[in-house]
Amino acid sequence: MYLQYRLYNNSDNNTSDVIAEVLKNRGVEDYEKYLQLDESVVIPYENLDNINEAVELFIQHFNQKNKIEILIDSDPDGFCSASMMYSYIKKLDTEYPVNYILHTRAKSHGLDDDVTISDDTRLLIIPDAGTNDTEACKDLKDKGIDILILDHHESEEENPYAVIVNNQMSKNYSNKDFCGAGIVYKFLQALDTETWNEFADDYLDLCALANISDVMDMRSFETRYLTNIGLLNITNKCLSAFIKAQDYSMNGKVNIHNIQWYITPVLNSCIRVGSQEEKELLFKAFIEQDEFFEYKKRATKNKPAETIQESIYDRVARLCKNAKSRQDKMKEKGVQAISNIVSKLPSNDKIIMVDVTEILDSGLTGVVAIKIAEQFNKPCILLKKHYDSKSKKNVYGGSARNIDHSPIDSFKDIVNKTGVINGKGHANAFGIVDLSLENKEKAISVINDILKDIEYDSTYRVDFILDIDRVSVPLIIKLSEFEDIICQGIDEPMLAIENISLTRDCFEIFGKNEDTISFIFNDIKYIQFKCKEGSQLYDFLQNAWSSDDCVIFNLVGKPTINEYNGVRTPQVIIKDVNVISTSNGSEDEDW
Repeated sequence: MYLQYRLYNNSDNNTSDVIAEVLKNRGVEDYEKYLQLDESVVIPYENLDNINEAVELFIQHFNQKNKIEILIDSDPDGFCSASMMYSYIKKLDTEYPVNYILHTRAKSHGLDDDVTISDDTRLLIIPDAGTNDTEACKDLKDKGIDILILDHHESEEENPYAVIVNNQMSKNYSNKDFCGAGIVYKFLQALDTETWNEFADDYLDLCALANISDVMDMRSFETRYLTNIGLLNITNKCLSAFIKAQDYSMNGKVNIHNIQWYITPVLNSCIRVGSQEEKELLFKAFIEQDEFFEYKKRATKNKPAETIQESIYDRVARLCKNAKSRQDKMKEKGVQAISNIVSKLPSNDKIIMVDVTEILDSGLTGVVAIKIAEQFNKPCILLKKHYDSKSKKNVYGGSARNIDHSPIDSFKDIVNKTGVINGKGHANAFGIVDLSLENKEKAISVINDILKDIEYDSTYRVDFILDIDRVSVPLIIKLSEFEDIICQGIDEPMLAIENISLTRDCFEIFGKNEDTISFIFNDIKYIQFKCKEGSQLYDFLQNAWSSDDCVIFNLVGKPTINEYNGVRTPQVIIKDVNVISTSNGSEDEDW
């Protein structure tokens, strides 16, 4: 397939103000305000429905010192939002009888049947989940347990058995791109007002981490502003330890992109594949329960083995990195096995749906579904069989993921239109609930019919299409400023560069496996990693006989600055190449 690219819709291909052009391409019109956000973009917590009733419910139980339990949802947002709530209560009263509850099954959410609420609990707080757990809430309410839900997931059924604070259900709260920890933060602001305290802002660092990890759209002015403030004021000891452990990978820079790429994945790994003991240790670190452990460091070339005292924070950072290594191996194995299955499925199916019960750990269905969707450029559903205690039969659960830049606005809505398969969660990253085993093929057929007119486009969207002579060092330097701007909703700038004509001796091939290609033009380094046979530029370089052999090509790449040993080099990381023609230097004709 030849390289295809096009400008973003409504792009002017205007390089006079590249920051404005790229942000306009991402849907940010008032870019100057976006880059200078201030407190004026913060929406009052009073705009959330039921916020006053939530405060009254909490204060009623708090004043009576009734036992409170907090349910921790199984993702970074769940851990952060529960940590914020727990820590706030302990700051109000260090001796308060509040407990936390961890799920015992991977990928469980809300009031799933793997959690038990103590009979003596009087108030259950569910951050980042619970809105649609109507039946379970009714059972608890019948036992005399009050329920406070602080959530951001869409309401799919009425739940009159809990006090629910949810931005999706609040018509006067315009920011729908706010995570569970964001709603907890608003609730803590309301509690501050009631209790004459100023504690809520102490947890903005965890709120920021949760917004990033739950891939909230950062084009929301409020979400971006509060995330910015949180990253500028990191005080949580656990988050600080993660940043310290990943300092080399992050190049010492704390920004949204680096948190998303180097902190969130290790947290997710522990929550998905870590042991119950590791997950509990992670939560204890988030709520800053100081503790020290003996740890035997391995011997190295220059140092013998030694036993040291390791803080809970350093221990958790190390264990989470280990979990990430384990998950990567499991994920790679799963992706390969599922890819083999998908390659044999009908290519005209509009989605991928695979039973991975015997292939994949349940904690990995989401992360692997993303990879499969990317690889085959269509939405993916990965299913696992489990026993449903209500229907007393085996059913499918699983994870569904849409592709980036999909023509489908909400994959979940498409799934739920079928009438045979039920999705719960976010619009394009959600869980599959209780699909009958016999309805799997019918679901595929119905979705194929709903999406019969949809075409998935693998064309690169680029900000600028330029001849290589127009790509200058100042342009690359200016575009590199996006390093601190890029986030969910604002992808990295992309260039399509045309009419590149070079001889064989202009290129360098290097790397351990000799699979990295680079060349320099107008003092800008162009580099492509992991090249292999079948890559057009790689094939040209392997087959060229003479240093005068010539290649004419176009490329799509990402502008950036490479920093090494204090030297900053403007460069373009090549994503894809299309060779137009090649010629022999001595004969000057196409091969």
